[in-house]
Amino acid sequence: MKEGDRTHRLGRFEIVLPAEHRLDQYQRAYRLYDRFLGDIANLVGQKYPDATAIDIGANVGDSAAAICRDRDLPVLCIEGSPTFLPYLRENRRRLPAGIEVVECLVSSEDGTAPADYLKAERGTASIGTPGASPAPGPLVLRRLDSILKEHPRFLHARLVKSDTDGADFDILIASLPVFRHDKPVLYFEYDPTVRKDGHQKALALIAGLVRSGYGAFAVYDNFGHFLEVIDTGILDRFADLDRYLMSNLFFGRHVYYLDVCAFAKADYDIKDSLVSFHRQTIDEHMRKAGWHV
Repeated sequence: MKEGDRTHRLGRFEIVLPAEHRLDQYQRAYRLYDRFLGDIANLVGQKYPDATAIDIGANVGDSAAAICRDRDLPVLCIEGSPTFLPYLRENRRRLPAGIEVVECLVSSEDGTAPADYLKAERGTASIGTPGASPAPGPLVLRRLDSILKEHPRFLHARLVKSDTDGADFDILIASLPVFRHDKPVLYFEYDPTVRKDGHQKALALIAGLVRSGYGAFAVYDNFGHFLEVIDTGILDRFADLDRYLMSNLFFGRHVYYLDVCAFAKADYDIKDSLVSFHRQTIDEHMRKAGWHV
């Protein structure tokens, strides 16, 4: 560990965070921040005992720890940031044996990018934005389908998480052919404010998911609070959520982005269990606090 590095407990795991990483601070301040991925993974694992997962934008391995919180799921961790990779390699040793690491950035096309294509700060890494990077050479960009050809164990993953701080829409749109057959549960960051064409890209992704067989979308704010399930008027509702996030951007920001969990019809039982869990949890806290439920 370097000076300033520290450990942070995520469920049954203790992972190492770099000095500038803020996950532990956010989770102390916002008790639901990045928490429900573990609940989703647990439900997926209950239904599919042989399930595997893909973690696009694996960062330091915190999402993999969340996915494996309640059960050992094989996870393909894909990360290309030279800032985070040493910590991902270290944290891999602290996680179950089924964790595999691919050292590249997921992109809509195979290729390379200059080192300053990636900007890492405060525990996130944004691609497509020039910034300081310690990378000694070009960054490797690969399509998801290209990666999976070399990691066939994950070809039929039941859970895919994507958090790349700006490239999620492009990556997931390019990966729609990968998802159409098995239709895994998709958990991804939804931020149309990060780029000028974000609104168009966001709705293009949602439309593509609907065409691919996804019909229900659980939505969370960036603090981890469950908001709603969208299963009717889907494009119109997401367009309004885009406007809500743009309003935050232009008139005073409180909510920065959303997290979305997409379900195909075959997994509506997982969606129903998840929503029931959220409702019961909040109702229980209301009762304990003396509120009428």
